[in-house]
Amino acid sequence: MKKALFVDHQFHQKTRSADFFVDILRAAFDVQSYYLEPERQPDDGVLNAAAGVDIVILWQMDFLAPLFSAMGKPVIVIPMFDGSGGMPDVHWMFARKARFLNFSLVLNERIRMAGCKTMLLRYFPEPADEEKLPHFDKFDAFFWQRRPDHGIDFRLVDTLLGGELDSLHLHNAPDIVGNFVPTLPERTRYKFTQSTWFKDRAGYANCLNKANVFIAPRVAEGIGMALLEAMAAGKLVLAHDAPTNNEYISNWFNGILFNKNAPSAIQIRNHASRIARAGWRTVVEGRKQWLSSHSAIIEWVDKAETPPAIDMDHSVFLRDLWYSYYASLDEYVSFITRRLTVLGELSDLPYHRLLDALGEAQAEQIDPSLQLRDCALGSNGVLDLTNTDDRFIGEGWSNAEPEWRWAVGNRSEIHFSGLDAGEGRVRTCFTASSLPQLGKWVQCTILLNEQIVHEERIKPGWADYHFEFDAELLRHENRFVLCFDKATALPTDNRRLSVCFKQFNFSLDNS
Repeated sequence: MKKALFVDHQFHQKTRSADFFVDILRAAFDVQSYYLEPERQPDDGVLNAAAGVDIVILWQMDFLAPLFSAMGKPVIVIPMFDGSGGMPDVHWMFARKARFLNFSLVLNERIRMAGCKTMLLRYFPEPADEEKLPHFDKFDAFFWQRRPDHGIDFRLVDTLLGGELDSLHLHNAPDIVGNFVPTLPERTRYKFTQSTWFKDRAGYANCLNKANVFIAPRVAEGIGMALLEAMAAGKLVLAHDAPTNNEYISNWFNGILFNKNAPSAIQIRNHASRIARAGWRTVVEGRKQWLSSHSAIIEWVDKAETPPAIDMDHSVFLRDLWYSYYASLDEYVSFITRRLTVLGELSDLPYHRLLDALGEAQAEQIDPSLQLRDCALGSNGVLDLTNTDDRFIGEGWSNAEPEWRWAVGNRSEIHFSGLDAGEGRVRTCFTASSLPQLGKWVQCTILLNEQIVHEERIKPGWADYHFEFDAELLRHENRFVLCFDKATALPTDNRRLSVCFKQFNFSLDNS
């Protein structure tokens, strides 16, 4: 039996919300769970745990996929729309060696279009017996105010259903810290009760079971367990119109979708029983399909490909990845920019695709026979960036200044021709200085005709930087793309600056 490492968020060790999926895996794999805490330091122990298994399975922790792929481990990723639905394409390209299992159609298509192997799943819980379904001679609603900061709050519920309900129970236990005491309207036709905590899960379930109307508590969901369990119990379910809510609910057929940004009163009394029963039937049929999909899930996991390992310090990679991801999206994209070589190895994509995915201007594919530029170097092999003649200059540069030219943003292009593209090496030297406000250094990656030829940290203060590349990489017209992991505007200059350059010097070594 293959050994599998199931890597999950520490919070789920308490909620056990992933247990239903782990139980499926245990039918075919020896599963060891490992929980990570984002609030703490990176845990190198997960590397040792991964080293001893045949496959790594990531529940929501999709940003770690490239780490385990670089270790040469088959990786399965189960991302969630509410956590990763807004990630840029390059995030998924970084994980192209992994296989995905998606509970969201929207996320599944997004990942598939990024070139990843993915399988769509549709989870459904066990439905209640038909004779136990609630009646709708009165309307008793339950609402857990989990994320009032996102606009799903008591005021919204009162606007939507205040004129229809007989009672409303508010479980006022937000996921965030803050004072979210509800303000009751001066006149309400419904009985209002609330709770702030329960001694155990049974207390919560007992309160929930008294209701026949359920308002989904969050804007978007990963799977939508609470919503699906309410449908399975035969309740009338209302949810904000976003994935995965709207991937299970067909509006006014098996549930009701609303827009939190434009709420208006909803009349449910003439439709509740029909809609709630259709929601229950959705779960009845969906449960059969979910159970029949288990064998396909096992096969999908079992056949995950083993990628070639990348020779690197995986502990250093983990720490850099961890701190960057949890710092901000900008820091995470900067990390990927610094690791462009690894990204190329893990994605098997041409660099122009990766650069486009990093959010920069689309790289132009030049056909030398049709679009040759007048960008020939002189006999001395010097490309002077301070020259006001811009024939070498592509996108991402300032105008020439008396002693330098700034790279603007995170990517700049240089075009040149005139070097003899024979055998041997081309020695290159450039003079540059990074913007002091960006810290001790700026990581610079240089691509020649879509091949990485140099990576180095450029420091504040003028210095010469040297590298070489094979002359075989040269074409009739050549393009340098310079990528920088940092750029910022200054109080006196609204351009996003990174590094300033004086010149490039090229010389051929045919020895």
